[in-house]
Amino acid sequence: MTGINVTIDAPCDNDVMQPLLRIARGFQDYLNSLHPDEIKCLAEQMESTSSKAKYSKAEIEFAAKLGANKISDEERSKLEFAALTKNFHWRQELLKSSLTAPQVAQMLNTTRQTPHDRLKKNSLIAVQDNGVWKFPTWQFDPQGPDGVIAGLPDVLNALNVPAMSKISWLTRHNKALNGLTPIEALKSGQKEEVIAEACSVGVY
Repeated sequence: MTGINVTIDAPCDNDVMQPLLRIARGFQDYLNSLHPDEIKCLAEQMESTSSKAKYSKAEIEFAAKLGANKISDEERSKLEFAALTKNFHWRQELLKSSLTAPQVAQMLNTTRQTPHDRLKKNSLIAVQDNGVWKFPTWQFDPQGPDGVIAGLPDVLNALNVPAMSKISWLTRHNKALNGLTPIEALKSGQKEEVIAEACSVGVY
C-alpha cells in the first residue's frame, strides 16, 4: 500500500468542504480500484493533455493561418475533468446492476456476515461504492454451487488484479473466448479456458 498526501487549494467554506470531501473520496475509491497498468495509462493520458508542446515559430505561424488555436489552461482542465468523469461513469455503469451485502444474504438465505466472509475467500466479488459493498448480480446463479456461477471462485483466484479490474475483465468480450465475455464462457462450460485467460491478465 502506498500513502499519498494531497493538498487541495479550494474554498474552505463549510458548504463547499463536504462536497469536496465526497469528490476526493470518490477519486480515491476510483484510483484504488485500478490496476497499476491502468494507473500508468491514465497518468499518460493526463500528461498528454496537460503538457505544453513546443512548436517552432514557423509551425505557430502556419497553424495561425489555418485558424488553429492553442488550447488554453481552462480548456485543458476541462478535458482532464471530462476524462476523469468518463472513468467515473464507466465505474457506475459496471456497478449499476448490483446488490448490497444484506440483499445478498437475504437472497442466499445466509447470515449478514456470510457475503463478507465469501468476499474475503474470493468466492464472491464486490467493491465499495460510497461506503457500501456492491455485489454485481451477474455472478449469482440459482443452479450453481453456493448460488454462484460454477467455476467463478477459481477464476477470481486466478485474476491477480484489483476488484474493479476483475469486474471489467469478466464482463468484457474476449477474442480468445470466441467473442464471449468470461462470464458467458463460464456459463457455457469453458472453465479451463477462462482460467487460462485469467492467469495471463496483468502479465507482461
